[in-house]
Amino acid sequence: MRAHHRHYIAPEPLPLFEPPPLKDLASDIFRERHETPPSVAVDTSREAASRIAGRTNRLREAVFLFIRAVGGATAGEISTQCGLNPSTVRPRLRELEGSAPWCHGKLSARIVRTAERRKGMRIYVAI
Repeated sequence: MRAHHRHYIAPEPLPLFEPPPLKDLASDIFRERHETPPSVAVDTSREAASRIAGRTNRLREAVFLFIRAVGGATAGEISTQCGLNPSTVRPRLRELEGSAPWCHGKLSARIVRTAERRKGMRIYVAI
């Protein structure tokens, strides 16, 4: 190894939005239930969910802001332009639609999936 070689260590990303402060135990339960990313009873799914835990709020807001900024986008456009994995984008879209079964209807709808298509994918617009 060269004497001047150093491995790059990326800095921690700045949070886009701070979560609201917790008020009581019920809020703790709500936060645990709704900020835990969805997973199925498979080791790899649970491992992937644990790796993304704590960032879902920031990712959800980034997806929403992108949709609002461009006036509508497909899941493919979001994943490409934001540099996110499509498997990360699709659950955030369900949460923003307010139709995610893992949130039990606790997140309000902020986007709508239209009937229009671009490159075979549905277009999402902000409400």
